[in-house]
Amino acid sequence: MAGTKQLLIDIGGDLYLMPGMPTIASWDDKTRPQNPKAGTFGFNTQTNNLEYFDGSDWYGGSMAAA
Repeated sequence: MAGTKQLLIDIGGDLYLMPGMPTIASWDDKTRPQNPKAGTFGFNTQTNNLEYFDGSDWYGGSMAAA
């Protein structure tokens, strides 16, 4: 569809979702959300880890190869 624009929903913390498409936010150490809400999670492309913010600290877990 020529001329259509992508709809993005701001979910806070500089994170956005596109309706209908499952996504996981991604960042590196320098672009990690600055004011995240508790429960924010995403993929750190620098460390190759999933990260979770509990409201106070970030926690990461390594990705295991299948």
